[in-house]
Amino acid sequence: MHRFQFVIKQSGLIGAIGAMAMIPNSAYAQFDGYLDHNGLRDAMRTIASKSTDAELRSLGKSLDGIQIEYLTLSGSIDNADKKPAVLITAGIDGRHLVGTETAIRLARRILEEHNDILDEVTIYVVPRLNPDGANQNLNSMTRGAIGNNRVIDADRDRTIDEDRFDDLNGDGFITTMRRLNPPIDDQPTHLVDPEDPRLSIKPDLDEGQRATFTLYSEGLDNDGDGLLNEDGTNGVNLNQNFMHMWPEHETHAGRYPLSEPESKAIAKFVFDHENIVIAYTLGEHDNLVNLPDTKGKDISGRAPKGINEKDADLYKRIGKMYKDISSQDSAEKESVAGSFHAWLYAQRGIPSFASSVWSLPKLEADSAENDDGASEETTLDSVNVPKLTPSGIGDISQETVDELIAAYEAEYGEPIDTSMMDMVTPEMIIGFAAQAGIEVQRVPEEPEPEAEKTPKSKKAGQKKELSEDAKWLAYFEQENFQGFVPWEQINHPTFGLVEVGGFIPLAKTNPPSSKLDEIAAEQTDFVVQLIEARPMVTTVGPEIKRLADGIFEITIAIVNDGKMPTSTVFSQSSRTIRPSIVSISSDVDHIIEGRRVSRVWGINADGGRSEHHWIIRSTDIDQEFITINDPRFGNHTLRLGDQQ
Repeated sequence: MHRFQFVIKQSGLIGAIGAMAMIPNSAYAQFDGYLDHNGLRDAMRTIASKSTDAELRSLGKSLDGIQIEYLTLSGSIDNADKKPAVLITAGIDGRHLVGTETAIRLARRILEEHNDILDEVTIYVVPRLNPDGANQNLNSMTRGAIGNNRVIDADRDRTIDEDRFDDLNGDGFITTMRRLNPPIDDQPTHLVDPEDPRLSIKPDLDEGQRATFTLYSEGLDNDGDGLLNEDGTNGVNLNQNFMHMWPEHETHAGRYPLSEPESKAIAKFVFDHENIVIAYTLGEHDNLVNLPDTKGKDISGRAPKGINEKDADLYKRIGKMYKDISSQDSAEKESVAGSFHAWLYAQRGIPSFASSVWSLPKLEADSAENDDGASEETTLDSVNVPKLTPSGIGDISQETVDELIAAYEAEYGEPIDTSMMDMVTPEMIIGFAAQAGIEVQRVPEEPEPEAEKTPKSKKAGQKKELSEDAKWLAYFEQENFQGFVPWEQINHPTFGLVEVGGFIPLAKTNPPSSKLDEIAAEQTDFVVQLIEARPMVTTVGPEIKRLADGIFEITIAIVNDGKMPTSTVFSQSSRTIRPSIVSISSDVDHIIEGRRVSRVWGINADGGRSEHHWIIRSTDIDQEFITINDPRFGNHTLRLGDQQ
């Protein structure tokens, strides 16, 4: 282990922060069992070499020149791109290492345990779309990098990366810093949690609590502008770099949609593979544990922020399937603006599902108490019924206010004057929300406790509900997992006495490696059921009736016997993908009834049909034929002579 002295210059003085240890990644207990770039490359090559139903291909290169490889799984590799396909994408967020691990295990399990489904369906597996971001988190200093390695002037001072991240205590992580004696111009915001001194909380004034310190990211003011690490190597967040609701004013959204080689490569892949009928993204987003927004619209008022309300039944069905299989019962709600999976749904018409794969599990003590009939107060909160934050504007939630502010700033490119908010009324919020197509969420009033009942907080012997951070600490201890750095006092050159420590980056995102196989088994079962629920298109007919000499009536039906539509309801109405083309060979002059060419924009699930009917004149019906050109389900020619 290499040790060195870290020195800085401050006001002409050289001060030693202390001896620091550069800890190689192999020493990180929480990354044992996770694949770095070389390990992932070798694993993919091994999978491809051991099975004739797998082939390793490349999407292109990352910004740093690393090949972005993917696996094609198919019972016939030569015809893989001609069959309906499922696209599984992981590793878009550089922090989400568990997605990559799940994807590679999923591919292996499909080949070993569910090979038969590959006769009908192709599966494309992209385990790590953002190798540069993953490499940042898997090197000697981990800070939780999301994006790629694009150089960005984050603080807009025309100097690049002049105030990077600094590992003050030399533990290999960029964590949190408590400024213990902040001056007058740096008002304290937090205090030590009386229940657990490892945690920092905001003061409860009703309890007589007062803030004593401020919180910062661990680091130094390298450029002397009074800010810490405000211009480090943050890169472009690929999940903000796609066209749907692209957040143009976000620092890490990129200069324009698909500005990054990684996002451009996967978008081109999707455009080139019209046979993709389902997409599943493993990453920071979720629309399976939580039903996505069905009411909100983008700034144009035309496209949904989440999904069209007419697609809600589909997402409820698939969400129930996921929750029945997976042990994951909670998931964070993240903005989908500019994300890959939202773009697939809104602009490519593909049923697009997303999972964060893993979240804070129930604690063993909670599960045991529930088995004994104890109150749910001691268990994890369900995110299916999200708690809303009061805004102080009537019963309007702060989430609604924040969404309106974001919509305003996105439209006009300027921040809201906070002094204006003091004059805003609930009626004004309702009016603004209607104009912006935003659903108004209200904070329900807490019911008054009945006089004869003792308030829950006063019940004898009842445990106090743990905060989310306290639950994470309890989980880390339960699993003997390194997820928290104990606080250590350091003499900071500009802040004076500080404490450095807190939650380790990525610890709340990626489980202990001992859990990876179990997670992958559940995810494989879900993907198999998802494939079994896919749209399954067949043709009924043609039926041919001779009405008179040389006059024929012809009927066919295209039927979807699957549990999913061939395209989303939103896509069918907005026509975001190419339709299926149904045509008959007769000249237009010989068609008495019916259209020579028809377009089918989508067929509903569970027996949905698209029927086509013609009456034609023909001197030789045996030579006539019907053609169905479908970019997703293949092309077919039905010769009428074969039906006689």
